Amino acid sequence: MTPGDLSRKIGGRVRRVPSLAWKMASWGMPRRLVLFGALSLGDDVMCTAVFREWRRRGEKRLWMMSRNAGLFVGNTDIDRVVPVDDYHALLLGRLGVTVVRPYYFGDDKAGERVVPPPRHILAEMCRMAGITGEVALRPNLHLDPSEVSQGRLSSRQAVIHSSGMSAGFPMPNKEWIAGRFQEVVRLLAGEFDFVQLGSPSDSPLEGARDLRGKTSLRETAALVAASRIVVAQEGFLTHLARAVDTRSVVVYGGFSDPAITGYTANINLTQSPPCAPCWSPSRCDFGHICMEGVTATEVADAARRLDARFGQPLPIETARIE
Repeated sequence: MTPGDLSRKIGGRVRRVPSLAWKMASWGMPRRLVLFGALSLGDDVMCTAVFREWRRRGEKRLWMMSRNAGLFVGNTDIDRVVPVDDYHALLLGRLGVTVVRPYYFGDDKAGERVVPPPRHILAEMCRMAGITGEVALRPNLHLDPSEVSQGRLSSRQAVIHSSGMSAGFPMPNKEWIAGRFQEVVRLLAGEFDFVQLGSPSDSPLEGARDLRGKTSLRETAALVAASRIVVAQEGFLTHLARAVDTRSVVVYGGFSDPAITGYTANINLTQSPPCAPCWSPSRCDFGHICMEGVTATEVADAARRLDARFGQPLPIETARIE
């Protein structure tokens, strides 16, 4: 680091002192704070499982640091949601606050794959937060009945999400074969009224109501909560769906293992070639044979099976942390 770089770094921190002092005076001090990061919606949703377990154990003064405050409105397990500020988190840690950054994946030396934890990612996040005993493997999101009512566009509503490439950390190996989501909509025409959510850059699906890029986080959650099922690849929307008690058909292929990242309430469609699960976000030397093996007919059949369970309570899997 050059003397100029050092000077700018120190100057930047000095300029932040008044803001940090105001935050400390206005907000007080938490006992525990969770900060996952600035980009991942799905991970922020999953952090709610940690807060639920802390609250069940009588913990108080619990803060979430996030850019996605809408995910936590009405969540009584969290006492305050504050903006992402790494320096603020560092300062709180030095003042004795327990700061948890529950990054559940590791990286291999070559950086070509993520290293999965030895347990479900929600259990791993709880373990990293110092929680022991039995924990529930589900995130939580609160919606008012009026929000769910506004999200109900049809009595046969189903949400479909065709791509995760607009995510903060896109993983090409999660992507299903092009055109197969469209085939699912065609196969289920007349059985479901599909609502397509996602990014404006996702390919539009003919026959689905197009709400790509047109909904807020709360509106997205309400649409999912008011739907009979969700059809998607593993990612934010499937975690959001579990948080509002909506079942999902999840196209996994062979990137990851549903025992680590999924929920038993869903139908998780996998393939098991020798290379799976690869845990490689982008590199594939086998022509994506795991995704080729998941057919549109299989997804449509799974959607019908899940729809037959509509209105029944979703099972909640648990894990024990020693």
